[in-house]
Amino acid sequence: MEPLEKQAVRLMVFRMVIALTFFLSALGIQATVGTELAIQPFFYFMAMVLALNLAYTIAFWVYHSFRNRPIFIYTQLCGDAFSVTLLAFLTGGLTSIFTFLYHILIVVAGLILKRRGAFTLAAANSLLYGALCLVQFYDWIKPDRFVKMAYDQPTPGATLYGLMTHLVGFLLVAILITAMSSRLEKSDATLGLVQKDLSRLRHLNDQIVSSISGGVVTTDQRGTVTFANSQARKLLGETLPEGWNFFHRLRTLGSEDSLSSPLQPSEPSEIHLATADDRRLYLSVSPLLDGGARTGYLALVRDETDMVHLRESLSLRDRLAAIGEMAANIAHEIKNPLGSISGAAQMLRRETQPESKESELLGIIQNESSRLAQTLDDFLKYVRPAPLKLKRVDLRDVAQGVITLFSQDPSVAKGLVQIEQNLSGSPAEAEVDPDQVRQALWNLVQNSKKALPAEGGTIEISLRHEGPYVILAVRDTGVGMPKSEIQKNFEPFRHHFSSGAGLGLSMVYRIMESHGGRVEVESEFGRGTTCLLFFPAGDANG
Repeated sequence: MEPLEKQAVRLMVFRMVIALTFFLSALGIQATVGTELAIQPFFYFMAMVLALNLAYTIAFWVYHSFRNRPIFIYTQLCGDAFSVTLLAFLTGGLTSIFTFLYHILIVVAGLILKRRGAFTLAAANSLLYGALCLVQFYDWIKPDRFVKMAYDQPTPGATLYGLMTHLVGFLLVAILITAMSSRLEKSDATLGLVQKDLSRLRHLNDQIVSSISGGVVTTDQRGTVTFANSQARKLLGETLPEGWNFFHRLRTLGSEDSLSSPLQPSEPSEIHLATADDRRLYLSVSPLLDGGARTGYLALVRDETDMVHLRESLSLRDRLAAIGEMAANIAHEIKNPLGSISGAAQMLRRETQPESKESELLGIIQNESSRLAQTLDDFLKYVRPAPLKLKRVDLRDVAQGVITLFSQDPSVAKGLVQIEQNLSGSPAEAEVDPDQVRQALWNLVQNSKKALPAEGGTIEISLRHEGPYVILAVRDTGVGMPKSEIQKNFEPFRHHFSSGAGLGLSMVYRIMESHGGRVEVESEFGRGTTCLLFFPAGDANG
């Protein structure tokens, strides 16, 4: 609906309310005073006003092109001016208390139709009021013919005074309402610009806050959250209730910091949180100030899980490099005398009786020397791996070869270990050294077998595509490990099994690093472990 249409409807509704108010008031007076006060003409007057309003309503609904024009507003206001003139005539003419309605009509015209409307209606009111003065001054029609009331014909002075005061009043009201309307229009325009700027700033603020990679939280002094962007809710909890308390949420997530109290901090503080789902959150909390007075808190929340894992990975790489360099030198120094010990034990054993105590001890020396030599060989392969011999191979074939070989293991043959495979139906090609990949996968399968309980379990080998990677996964139903121990297992000589040198996962880590991939371990204590090998797919299909 257009603006003029809305104003026309408001005029009709307002007129209906006024007419009904007069009608009900007349009924009340009639019932209270009785028929002595003959107010029947007022009923006719109100009927006329209602009839005019009905005519305006019909015209509004029938003539669509007419209702959105200023002439429709002018018609209504001029009709109202005539109605006010008639009401003034019936209530004493120049002495009527209802002549103030003329001024209200000018104000309404000025607000709706601006300057032209105000002066047009001021002119119409002047003509109608002048006609009323002439009728009363020349006594053409007397009000007491219609209403029982005391009536005296006005004198020339009273008539001139009434005419001049009202004409000047109409003009002054038109001038004032025009000035006010002009100022109001300018204020509306200015307000509109301010609202547009405010809306634009709010939109920009929303864009900035929603685009921030971290979370933003504001609270009152008690810690009740007044604002939290979507990232903050995602990091601190998707299903947080309305009016949740920031400090209570920190306690729930495991913070024992002094920030758990809403009375702190008075200065900017930092909190590091490790959540139950192994996310690492960093929070910077500062007082929210208004003119120097603290009104609440501002918290910036960042998820530093990837950064922490990267730092741990770099730290592990540095430790591995340092350990490897030192141990390689030691291994070379040990290997030569170890060979001499093993050779001397072998020669002495030949000169002793096979069943003697000396022969048994020399056999132990020889076996342990051989085992230690094998450990040193494995370690040297780890710290100084052979150069990669890259080929474009289908990792399904590599995985299938390891599965076939592991199927000959006695634990599988006895039915204690179940082998499951879920290899992709489509080719999973990657540029790798197949021998080293086979070694890495074999080490993982051996670790999974050792992690199974005495009554056995299941080992699953699967292959899938994920983004730019081909992922080879080994999952077992073994004992698992705490999350705090996962990263440590990549260090040399760290293991949880009674057998082995503890180089299996370390070699897997080194092999994947040399291929430009990575290894990830997902484990839950008591519920098994999954090791994931990420190989860059390159131009591989899928």
